[in-house]
Amino acid sequence: MKKVMLFILLCGVMLTLKAAGQSGDVILLEGEEWELMAKPIGHDSLLCAQVRAFLPENLSLSTGNWSGYTAFWEIHDGYLCLQRMEVAVYDKASKKESTRVYEVKDLQPLFATYCQGGEIQARWFSGELRAGKGDVVRYVHDGFQRNMETEQVLTLRNGKVLGTKTYHNYRKTGLDLNKAREEIERRFPWEQFPACREMRIFFGIKNFQLTADGHFVDCDVRFISLRPSREMIEDGNHPLALALKKTLKSIYPWELFFVNGKYRSEYQDFTMTLMIKYRTNQ
Repeated sequence: MKKVMLFILLCGVMLTLKAAGQSGDVILLEGEEWELMAKPIGHDSLLCAQVRAFLPENLSLSTGNWSGYTAFWEIHDGYLCLQRMEVAVYDKASKKESTRVYEVKDLQPLFATYCQGGEIQARWFSGELRAGKGDVVRYVHDGFQRNMETEQVLTLRNGKVLGTKTYHNYRKTGLDLNKAREEIERRFPWEQFPACREMRIFFGIKNFQLTADGHFVDCDVRFISLRPSREMIEDGNHPLALALKKTLKSIYPWELFFVNGKYRSEYQDFTMTLMIKYRTNQ
């Protein structure tokens, strides 16, 4: 029982924190294997715990695969179906790692509620799944926050595939948001904010929007935090927020990603820190 409860907590951690890039499952689409950038089993914490309790004690975990397994899927009769699971195990005696394979017949007792006609249908899952192949176009070291050259986005309801869209993603060179702080600081109108002298400003930014040619359009400034005064501003139209947006619009071109039909920056929800020292624009 302790083992099951521990894994329920672990599943919750994996779904919310995703502190490292995770390897995905595999899905067969149109006769080809694609990387499924998700772990559908992990979306049901109880089912996740039952699977973990079933897997061998010498399961080999890694920071790139906290679940310890790779599940293989395909679409059959309109449903996402589990075909097998491969598990890495470690033998302490031989100090070697090997792979165990569990077929549908081995897994049916665990997924009895979801068995139909000898198949395991992922009827616990509703939402979108991304399958990708080709080179990685965009990579964030966090869970499955990456995009590949070609992606298929599957929309499911109770395991049934309602629709599929195919996208061809790419990256256009420009100023990297991660490397832009000095340029933003240089252009920011510090003279308008003398009260911020010798402070640091943290801008909580979301929904960073770009045009097709890399011009900044808009973003949501969720909060502004001043240090060391510890003042917290939650006004997206505050003069500091408007000054930041004006500064961002003055920079061109920004690095641009075309991902699943939308133009965007590499990061969509992040904190930008400006190390403020009073200066005048030159």
